[in-house]
Amino acid sequence: MPSPLAPLRAAWRHRHLIAQLTRREIEGRYRGSWLGAAWALMHPLLLLAVYTFVFGVVFQARWPGLALDDRGAFAAVLFCGMLTFGVFAECLQRAPGLVVAQPNLVKKVVFPLEVLPWVSLGAALFHAGVGLAVLLAFRALTGGGLPPALVLLPALMGPLALLALAAGWLFGALGVFVRDVGQSVGLATTVLMFLSPVFYPASALPPAYQGWLWLNPLTALIEAVRQVVLWNEVPAAGPVLALWGGTAVAAWLAHAFFEACRQGFADVM
Repeated sequence: MPSPLAPLRAAWRHRHLIAQLTRREIEGRYRGSWLGAAWALMHPLLLLAVYTFVFGVVFQARWPGLALDDRGAFAAVLFCGMLTFGVFAECLQRAPGLVVAQPNLVKKVVFPLEVLPWVSLGAALFHAGVGLAVLLAFRALTGGGLPPALVLLPALMGPLALLALAAGWLFGALGVFVRDVGQSVGLATTVLMFLSPVFYPASALPPAYQGWLWLNPLTALIEAVRQVVLWNEVPAAGPVLALWGGTAVAAWLAHAFFEACRQGFADVM
């Protein structure tokens, strides 16, 4: 088994390569389009408008503690959950194709394939950062201001990043040998979105089901991010530390699995 610090050492050693590939990934996504990088802003706003209309107008969904006619606050709560879940979802959906889509890099023994999930994570964090800027601007314009608890947000992004990296290494390796993984991950992401408190608070579920919901690490992450960004509250230290420990172990094991499988990538591809 590699050292638990091996993923961080590799990332630091190849930090310049990760930065260049991440920049190329972001620029390549919008190259050739008329609106260019403006899609990074329009995409979450359009999704926010659709989800807010469906859940706030059609289904008349309400959030506990908010006024019935305060659709702006409801949209902010919904948007915050979407941003948090979106970081993991983007990395998860791209994971099965990370290695398969780079056959030329697989044949180059000197290329560090383990940096590919870092590139996917960097692009996801960029888009989440754009969305967060929109959310904070909306909060400031509506009189909320910037919450002082916002300084704790990096402590919550750490476990989210580790969870996304774990998904990248695990499904990136599995996607080489089992091509059905790429087809099933899209469906699993949609199911996971509705099994996470993105469109509803965790307390909305009956007590008999809340225990199962909290087994999903995204539940605690989404709820804690809302506490910091929207409610200006400090999350409990115990669950946050548990998230750090659990996601660190998951990332370590996934990285070890990726390293064990990489010897067979070239033969399969």
